[in-house]
Amino acid sequence: MFFEEFEKAGDEEFVSRRRTITEADAVLFTSLTGIVDPVFTDEIFAREQLFGGRVVPGPMIMSYAMGLTDELGYGSVVAALGINNVRFMSPVRPQDTIQVHSTVASTRPSESRPELGIVTLQHQVVLQDERVAQSFERTLLVRRIPV
Repeated sequence: MFFEEFEKAGDEEFVSRRRTITEADAVLFTSLTGIVDPVFTDEIFAREQLFGGRVVPGPMIMSYAMGLTDELGYGSVVAALGINNVRFMSPVRPQDTIQVHSTVASTRPSESRPELGIVTLQHQVVLQDERVAQSFERTLLVRRIPV
């Protein structure tokens, strides 16, 4: 979508495709990032903790959510400008399925680059049972429709 299309979206909700979080996803993410807290890597330890079993790291789910919503700006997004208001509300476990519900929170033309606009998207990561696992805002620099 180009900047003008985001501007016109109003309250429209965009719903991503779904993705099931696999055991391999969790192992690879924790190994690659060094996030090796036992609540993510040790089932026996995790069973005795708050969530009663292993969960996956919140940053992993946020990364997956960004990938699931990439199609909204595919070909028009120039850069990511920031992520704000991140909230982890419900644990995500291996074998959970996530889907992202997105709305346009704000738009404004770029002051320094008239061919671009700034779009902030509000994302909610929803689990298979409709619980919201996570929410965050993502601000993007987006191309305007070429004239």
